[in-house]
Amino acid sequence: MKAVQHARVHFNEQGTPVAEQFDDVYFSNDGGLAETDYVFLQHNGLPDRWQQHPAAFFHIAETGFGTGSNFLLTWLRFRQFRQQTPKASCQRLYFTSFEKFPLNLADLSHALAALPELTVLAQALLAQYPAPTPGCHRLVFDEGTVVLDLWLGDVLENLPQRDARVAVDAWFLDGFAPSKNPDMWQEALFVELTRHSTTGTTVATFTAAGIVKRGLLAAGFEVQKVKGFGRKRDMLTARFAGQASETQAQPTQAKDTAAAAEFSIVGGGIAAICLTLALLQKGARVQLFCADAQLGLGASKNRQGALYPNLHAEMTLPSLIQASCFGFSRAFFTRWQSCLDFPLDWCGVLHQACTSQLQNRLQKLAQHWPAALVQPLDADSASRCAGLSLPFDAIWYPNAGWLSPQQFCQTAAAWLTEQPGCRIHYHWPVERLEKNATGWLLHSSKHPTQQVDQLIIAAGAQSNALLPEAPLPLRGIRGQVSYVESASLSALKTVLCHKGYITPAWQGLQALGATFDRSRSTDEWLAADDAANLELAQQSLEQPGWLQGLSVVESRAGVRATVPDHFPLSGQWHKADQKLQVLTGLGARGLLFAPLLAEAMAADLLKEPSPLPKNWQQALHASRYQS
Repeated sequence: MKAVQHARVHFNEQGTPVAEQFDDVYFSNDGGLAETDYVFLQHNGLPDRWQQHPAAFFHIAETGFGTGSNFLLTWLRFRQFRQQTPKASCQRLYFTSFEKFPLNLADLSHALAALPELTVLAQALLAQYPAPTPGCHRLVFDEGTVVLDLWLGDVLENLPQRDARVAVDAWFLDGFAPSKNPDMWQEALFVELTRHSTTGTTVATFTAAGIVKRGLLAAGFEVQKVKGFGRKRDMLTARFAGQASETQAQPTQAKDTAAAAEFSIVGGGIAAICLTLALLQKGARVQLFCADAQLGLGASKNRQGALYPNLHAEMTLPSLIQASCFGFSRAFFTRWQSCLDFPLDWCGVLHQACTSQLQNRLQKLAQHWPAALVQPLDADSASRCAGLSLPFDAIWYPNAGWLSPQQFCQTAAAWLTEQPGCRIHYHWPVERLEKNATGWLLHSSKHPTQQVDQLIIAAGAQSNALLPEAPLPLRGIRGQVSYVESASLSALKTVLCHKGYITPAWQGLQALGATFDRSRSTDEWLAADDAANLELAQQSLEQPGWLQGLSVVESRAGVRATVPDHFPLSGQWHKADQKLQVLTGLGARGLLFAPLLAEAMAADLLKEPSPLPKNWQQALHASRYQS
């Protein structure tokens, strides 16, 4: 997998950014926002089309994210539209953008500083701007009503990976001029435009070049040449006149499918809660069946959990998925922490290179991964970051940290009970499923049988017991975390990983974890596991003085759901059954995987754009183990 290269830019006398790779400006010297408004908004009929749009969301796709000014102005107009017409059918904006050479954060900030009308929105974009790794990065704004999917890498490689089952309503063709960026304006681009469009999809582009006009005509678009912006003589607009085939995008639903949809989820941990939040945010109704007296009493009951991506030395598919999941999860928990009161600290994560494998990885990481995501540190630098003397070089995740999974679950539960679209059934153990003509029957010895339509199993290691046949290759692995109180350890400023992990203090206690026991499937406390956690830390970190004399004051054990290939299981349980989905197998990385996979599942269930490339979907899909 190729690493993403930042754009090389300089700023001209007018303060306009200029791409050195293409010797072209990112926007007009005569007024970037006026150009965006004229070329892309007005000539795609926006915002007027939102007034009459019958679906719950409108989907724009763009070739060339650049400074993000097109997205930001569209977001501003959509925000104004929703304020003026809050009861319109169109409630959400999806904006899919492709960028081969993204600006670095400093250059993007400099460029957007020249657009004071967008300052507030620009700051929100900069706060979530992703590390430059290949693939799709989903950024969520305005409580989920505006969603940016930023695909980094070559558009001709990424567009075929976008799930085309959801149509694009309007295209912004905004790569640099064909004469300066011929690699993008290829026949393959126009073929993909056809595949992602449906009857009525519109196109606007600043260029009137013959190669673009001919490409659009060949792809089935009706093309018109109109007056260009400012001193530019001509530009092109187009409308897709063809019929969508089975392999092309289908038009969005005429009514809000979420409004009539109710989904039932079996589970009570991170995965179930994240999915509930994602579905509610998209307008669906949810009922949650929890076997316990409250949420977060299973594998999600730990006081503290580290959130960071475990990256391979090179950009493997699992690592790229983890990198994208990390960016989304960090923004997700930051966003929800602003309205839910749970502990969260982006203090960084240090992974001590205490094995030869980790030392080898440490030496290669900087060759493949951006420094904003991960950095190699020598032992002295690692010690300064940690606040304690450390024996090894380290892998440093500067934007990672920890949060309290159980506190998140419990505060989310309190919020969910106040939402009119959500019902939580406590003490409701589902013991057996039965398929019938309209959906599924939930059987419980404690309650009358419940009929549901759309069902998702997100019950961790217990998920397999509920599936009626062809169980998934789930395996429960017991883990115990030990909590200590120590003045010598209280100086720790970051999460410290070795062969286990140690967290900074919260409420006077620090977590040491965790055991991996494949022989037990219960969560009872074991004194031997506390001893094992202490011994593992001592041995891995070469008996430091600050770990001496520790005693365990509390412990918690849970059973993680794991899969042989270490990828979660997400999607239809069986290829032929769309009424039953699973979200499980997250292992010890529920905080990392659950938010993005829940978002992707909610989008898929409601027929909205997916944040997962097709090869990622295939790697994660629950049916991958079926012949």
